Amino acid sequence: MLKFLINVIFISLTLTSCKYTGQKKSQDKQQKNIQNTPRVLICSGNNGSGFKNFLKDNHIESVKFINDAQFLDPNKPFTFNEKLLREEVTRSFPNKNDTGMAYIDIEAPYLEYLINEPPTSENFKKSLQLFLDVLTFVKNERPQAQIGYYYIPFTNYWDRSDKFYEKYKSIEKIIIKSDVLFPSIYIFYNNLNFNVENVNYLEDNTREMIKIARSYNKKVFPLIMSRYHPSNSSLGNERIDESDFRTYVNTIMKTRYNGFSIDGLILWNFDDYSYRTNEPKITKEFAKSRMDFNTFYDNYITEMLDIMIKEK
Repeated sequence: MLKFLINVIFISLTLTSCKYTGQKKSQDKQQKNIQNTPRVLICSGNNGSGFKNFLKDNHIESVKFINDAQFLDPNKPFTFNEKLLREEVTRSFPNKNDTGMAYIDIEAPYLEYLINEPPTSENFKKSLQLFLDVLTFVKNERPQAQIGYYYIPFTNYWDRSDKFYEKYKSIEKIIIKSDVLFPSIYIFYNNLNFNVENVNYLEDNTREMIKIARSYNKKVFPLIMSRYHPSNSSLGNERIDESDFRTYVNTIMKTRYNGFSIDGLILWNFDDYSYRTNEPKITKEFAKSRMDFNTFYDNYITEMLDIMIKEK
């Protein structure tokens, strides 16, 4: 009888322990998901008070940028002008101790050299050093800000192979020195069916970006657009349909690598610049609205951000 009671007590304790362990694992998983919910961020040219209030009410951070056209001299390859770069940094962060995030935008031809040339080439070596020197300068100017580079790590629509994604290893000095990562995952095509042409592309690139970010213990904030990429001669700058935009956002937000998601998703949009330069599709779209441009622009971007908030 005593042996029987001991066995009952042992079984009861074991079941209780298993139940507690199961509950703890479930709670840990829920906590992990809560901690890993991507943030919604914005990088745009909006300045309206209604837009700013929307950001404040919804706790949406505005991401700044540092534009290469303001500090690179095309007549002096692989160099930058310190005075002009300091002025460009001040435009985004007026005070030395300003916080927040900003991406540095250095593109043609230096970004292409990093992507397409072997690490042994002079163009690659000099481009890598330029990226590192600019990053060091900006971080010294604004030590409290979180700085990274646009399109680093690299993404791709057509070549989603291990060989392509492993190009990040040749630029790991940039990744290590960056505070945060700002890859872009834009939409280029919708010839027949948005989901068929884009969902796998979005999942593959998002997964790889998370994988790379985790391997360096960095936060990753992909940039997206609410319009088709202008490189597409027929669709470029057209607004992505609302249903497709939901799929776009949801796919990136829900994609996981080893249980981890992206840290946040940045909506990039500068329709104000396109409007000032008379981009045909945007000016035509605005003309139908019968609003002043600032109101039209604010309404449009807050609608997109609201979709992103609901898809978190």
